[in-house]
Amino acid sequence: MKFNRLNMGCGFKKMQGYWNVDAFENCNPDEVFDFESTLWPWVDDSVERIHANNCLEHLGQSPKQFLNILKEMYRISKDGCLWDIIVPHHRCDVQWNDFTHVRVITPSTFELFNQEKNIDTMNSNFSDSVFGLMYNMDLEVKDVKYDLTHLFSSKENTKHPSGHSQIDIDLNTLCNVAQSLTIKVQVHKPERYPNFLKNKNLKK
Repeated sequence: MKFNRLNMGCGFKKMQGYWNVDAFENCNPDEVFDFESTLWPWVDDSVERIHANNCLEHLGQSPKQFLNILKEMYRISKDGCLWDIIVPHHRCDVQWNDFTHVRVITPSTFELFNQEKNIDTMNSNFSDSVFGLMYNMDLEVKDVKYDLTHLFSSKENTKHPSGHSQIDIDLNTLCNVAQSLTIKVQVHKPERYPNFLKNKNLKK
């Protein structure tokens, strides 16, 4: 089946114009498929948009498994493909209530595959992982939006004396401020710095 938009782990929330895929056949997806399978059945560079709504936190209990999932997402994506990733916020009870949530996902999860930031990390002697350079992938977080709980939604536009918005401070210090977040990730193909690790003296 040819398609260029994938609704990954669609469940009962099918999307028009997307190929709706889920491992649970009772939700009657367009295709039944287990995303933890080693090799996905779709061709390279064929998808222009991937939608994953409350899906990735259920997948890849081992780091190796999760890395393979990201590799397959990258492989099937065209240059410029956008990933719309919706996950529970890591400081919300929603993340921890469901025992099938096998991992926490934050915007930084994807920025570890941002080759430009990987180079900054190496040049600055920081200790963050440089997965983009290591695994020949190049991702960039373009936008992050938070779905606030009702207790905090009224604080969204207030300012803290530090100059930061109060909601940003709350998100970084308190629990149950946001119940979920949407991370928009853009795929870069080819990689922006494909030979950087082969020549560590290369500068941006």
